[in-house]
Formats: sequence, structure tokens, C-alpha cells
Amino acid sequence: MNTLEYLRAVKSRLGIESDYALAMRLGVTRSAISKFQLGKGVFGDDVALTIAQILEINPLVVIAQANAERASTPEMRARWMDVIQGFRALLLHAKSDKGLSPIW
Repeated sequence: MNTLEYLRAVKSRLGIESDYALAMRLGVTRSAISKFQLGKGVFGDDVALTIAQILEINPLVVIAQANAERASTPEMRARWMDVIQGFRALLLHAKSDKGLSPIW
């Protein structure tokens, strides 16, 4: 998922429609939400943690995705994407060992 997809998922999970309500729930300004949606900003780790809590997913995946989106070079983005893939594989393996579904 990317920033926009996370924001949509949070709105859906919380049953809210307005960007203002989303901003209030995430503890950011309406302007910040607009920047996120336009691809001109990526949420920080605190917002990523809040999103992960709302969506009941592992926060490290959300944080890594945000870091990949804000990476300043293609190489750095690729490194973060590798972290995400490795972390997902680890979670999938751990959850399958316990018969649980993955949390991302």
C-alpha cells in the first residue's frame, strides 16, 4: 500500500468521509492530508503508527513504506522496498507457523 491507499483504508475503517475528520483522527492538519493526497508529502513515523493501530497492521510495514516514498534516490527507495518485502516474508512465515493470518 502507498500513502493514498493507507489514507483511504483508514477512512473506510473509521467510516468517515471528510478529510477534516481524517486529519483530526490522525492528529495532523487538513493541509497535511491534502499534501499526502497530492503526493507532495508523506506522513512521518507518528502518523504511520496511528494508521497501523487503526488498521490493526504491523507498524513497521507502514513506516517502511513511508520511508520508501520519501527516499531521495531510487537506490534508497529500492533498499526500503527490500526491507518491506523481507519483513512481509518474515511475518508470513511466522504467521503460517502458528496458523494465523498475516498482519499487514
